Amino acid sequence: NTLHNAIMEAGGKDRPPMLAPDKIVLVSEGSSETTTETYMETYMNVSQDICNQLNAEAEAVQIILTGIDNDIYSTVDACPNACEM
Repeated sequence: NTLHNAIMEAGGKDRPPMLAPDKIVLVSEGSSETTTETYMETYMNVSQDICNQLNAEAEAVQIILTGIDNDIYSTVDACPNACEM
């Protein structure tokens, strides 16, 4: 649905991308010299399990956000600080 897609699109803009751990490749056997390669994981190149988890998290956020009534805004505005809430 449209809201789900909007949440998925906004998620990547609001937080840093997930990075895969560095891969270390030995140059030759017994050598201590290493080369490091870093690549960025995106929604398109991660495993199906990770895609399912991302979709479930987005759906949970949607459920939470749609369950918050508009009265929450007046409650937050009425409190001068977080302790009052």
